[in-house]
Amino acid sequence: MLLEVNSLTVGYGRPVVREASLALQAGQITALLGPNGCGKSTLLRGISGSGKVFEGTVQVCGQDCLAMTAHRRARCLAVLPQRVGVLPGLTVREIIAMGRYAHSGIFGGSALGDARRVQDAARTFGVESLLDTDAAALSEGQRQLIHLCRVAVQDTPVLLLDEPNSALDFANTHRLFAVLRRWVRERNKAALIVLHDPALALRYCDRLLMMQAGRLCGALHPGDGAPAIQQALEPLYPGLQVVPGPQQGQLFCTMQENCGG
Repeated sequence: MLLEVNSLTVGYGRPVVREASLALQAGQITALLGPNGCGKSTLLRGISGSGKVFEGTVQVCGQDCLAMTAHRRARCLAVLPQRVGVLPGLTVREIIAMGRYAHSGIFGGSALGDARRVQDAARTFGVESLLDTDAAALSEGQRQLIHLCRVAVQDTPVLLLDEPNSALDFANTHRLFAVLRRWVRERNKAALIVLHDPALALRYCDRLLMMQAGRLCGALHPGDGAPAIQQALEPLYPGLQVVPGPQQGQLFCTMQENCGG
């Protein structure tokens, strides 16, 4: 396992997420699903060391992540929060290159391969033509993609992504997840991604974790079959219907029109 979280309780002035345990395998994407306010983002902050941990452990590649310095932790975990701004006056190239700070230092000289890594990441995520553009002039969706490139060049075994598609349109969302899935598998990374769309999670993720009221409450795999998946997800999304598609393994999610009265 690349990441192991055991009995993690995390919050702010008081606990918000209680006794969360999970494990991430190399080459797999795990989705974290749940209603608004259930603690998904708080859990990611606890795992990354930026939230207040009351108890529990987080291990990355067998090492105590919470005991690491921030610089050391940045070599193990790459984090994309829900909202990420851009510093004025910086180009896309410069922002992506910030992902290498854990390897070369913010003010130190870049390694010889850093420029190539930046170029490759920009090409992979479809923003190569924007490399010399002022990042402040970009749309929210474009900014989201360049910060994903920054996470990619950080080159950590584990990625924590909080709604990485929140500002993307339909087509770019599916392109992004197709690229992420291929990238995670080819490079043997492990990714934990907060999502609100169960259909997206079922299509692109290897495993789904469910959260409700500050607790992890279940797990499933896309291959479990429509009836079992619907039964597992219905407490989170009352009225959800999971319907098999025409292709093998294909699933569609719909909501009953009279859901909620």
